[in-house]
Amino acid sequence: MKIYEQKERLVPLLDSPLQKPVDLGIGSLAVSINPDGRICTINRPHHKHGYITFSSVEQFPNDKWYDTPFVRNYRRQLAVNSTGFGLLPLGFTTTPEVFLGEGNHPVFKWEESGLEINSSFVAEKRSDVNVLVQQVELINHTCENAAVPLEFGGQISLNRSSYGQLTEGGPIPIPQVENALTVVGNKLVLQNKNLGARAEIVVFEDSQPLRFGDVQKTAGEAITLNETFEVEVQANGKKTITLVYAVGEYEDKVLLEPNCTLHAVSRDKEVIAPVDWKEFVINRNIDYIVNCCAVPLGEESVCIITDHQLLPLAWNRDAYYMVQLLFASLSYRENEAWKQKVQNIIKGHLLWMFEDAGRPEGYWGRAYLTNGYSKDQIFQLDQQCYPILELCDYYQEFKDIETVERVQPIVREVLAMLMEHKSETHWLFKTAETPADDEVEYPYHFSSQVLMWKMLIELDKLNHEVKLFEENFGEMAEKVRRDCVSNFKYNKDGKELFAYLTDLNGGYQLYHDANDLPTVFAPIWGFCDVNDGEWRETMEFAFSLDNKGGYYAGPFEGLGSVHTPHKWPLGDGQELLYAELINDDQRKENVETKLRKTVQWDGMFSEAVYEETGEVASRHWFSWPGAFISYVFIMLENSK
Repeated sequence: MKIYEQKERLVPLLDSPLQKPVDLGIGSLAVSINPDGRICTINRPHHKHGYITFSSVEQFPNDKWYDTPFVRNYRRQLAVNSTGFGLLPLGFTTTPEVFLGEGNHPVFKWEESGLEINSSFVAEKRSDVNVLVQQVELINHTCENAAVPLEFGGQISLNRSSYGQLTEGGPIPIPQVENALTVVGNKLVLQNKNLGARAEIVVFEDSQPLRFGDVQKTAGEAITLNETFEVEVQANGKKTITLVYAVGEYEDKVLLEPNCTLHAVSRDKEVIAPVDWKEFVINRNIDYIVNCCAVPLGEESVCIITDHQLLPLAWNRDAYYMVQLLFASLSYRENEAWKQKVQNIIKGHLLWMFEDAGRPEGYWGRAYLTNGYSKDQIFQLDQQCYPILELCDYYQEFKDIETVERVQPIVREVLAMLMEHKSETHWLFKTAETPADDEVEYPYHFSSQVLMWKMLIELDKLNHEVKLFEENFGEMAEKVRRDCVSNFKYNKDGKELFAYLTDLNGGYQLYHDANDLPTVFAPIWGFCDVNDGEWRETMEFAFSLDNKGGYYAGPFEGLGSVHTPHKWPLGDGQELLYAELINDDQRKENVETKLRKTVQWDGMFSEAVYEETGEVASRHWFSWPGAFISYVFIMLENSK
């Protein structure tokens, strides 16, 4: 098996103290590597359980679903307290330098006392099996033979992903852990019969099997395995240890052959100067979506999960903005192969939403397992609009009439369902939860009405080209806009702005949330003018201390959410876009400074940061904020 071509350039990660595990993947296999070079997790979809994980962390307990502090701590453990597993050199007094190699894979580099060790990780498909390959290159730069100590093992467990949410909408119990470990020769097999899954590892020294002592062990918890040994490396010589990891969704299906022939390729490595941090962020967020979140299922479908680690679930909302970055990447990476890749992902995602994602009560639920099971069957208005809007965007970009015609009957069903949620007296539509997944005090939510208007406008544009519907969507859209503007206006201290929620009977709530992107997009979409007084007052309110529960003061102050009560990078993305729209260069510079300090070293943004320190407060893994911020970066670059 050839791992690399010759010569490789290494790009350093960002200079940031926020150091979560580094991610790589191949769609159906997503991996995180700890900063010390051990594997945190290897994850993949499962036909029954949605998503499973070969992990160094104990499985989530079934009695902690509604214990919010426990859920937060469990998530954090994966990011900062994972012991990890795999192959690691011993005896080095310094931590490794970490780079991204060509092909977007992490490389961990140790150098000390004339010894150099490079541990590279690559995800690839091999004999129809998605695998992780770890190649540990031992280089002796001295004139004497060296015995290099290595350790193989760590804590391992094969679990179902937790799906632990802060606003739990109905837990799915996890099968009890029953880990069965077998080590024979150079092959390790870990099975969990209650999960119906297995993980395998094979190990080689150069191209020959590297054999360990036989082990057989069963436990109802994670299993610890540690094997230490030395590898003799000749003076001015090299040795390569290669490990191949695979995770399968069937307990009894063998994945790897222990005596397969390997050809390890030694490469000269050149560290290049750091790239511009915005360019780094954009590329990392594009690649994270494609490699770790766009999960191919069956022949055509692609489920887009919000992250591969903490909540490997699909939200129509999150996925829409992730897809917007893929659309923007077409101009950022201009080549036909990339365009075809992006089209395949977005088309596959549309087919997954319209044909695979269950709608047991006629509407899309809050969140989904990769297999299409609706985990939380709660009605959120915006979640119903995003798939249709994405379909319209897809057609405008690729002119694929066949896909539009294929899902048209389901679009009709969704539109009919939406009319059941319309007010009897106004062209406004009810919701049960906000885009932050929180229950509403009043049923009519402002940014969701703006989104409904946008969906109808784009559907009208589509219908003028393909003529599949009899309805006048443009007329409907104008009624939504008219009733939205007139019924959400609220006078605050002599200034008119749009309320967050209303009951249409005099009840209003003033608030704005980091999740409410349609509001900041309103003038870009054409709902209002950028100089519209009510819109400007709404946004100024959003970025002020008057926005109770939504704005957080401190050195890293900014827009956040009551869902996780701290400042959100997603809110900084909103303010960056707002500053661009109103031509406020100083504000734009201030926001960019905060973003540079709160981005993690791998270019990804968390859900929330502490407004006093900028450190991660919640969800080290969360694709939506990084995708949106990267999308705004591209918009700003294109506007120059």
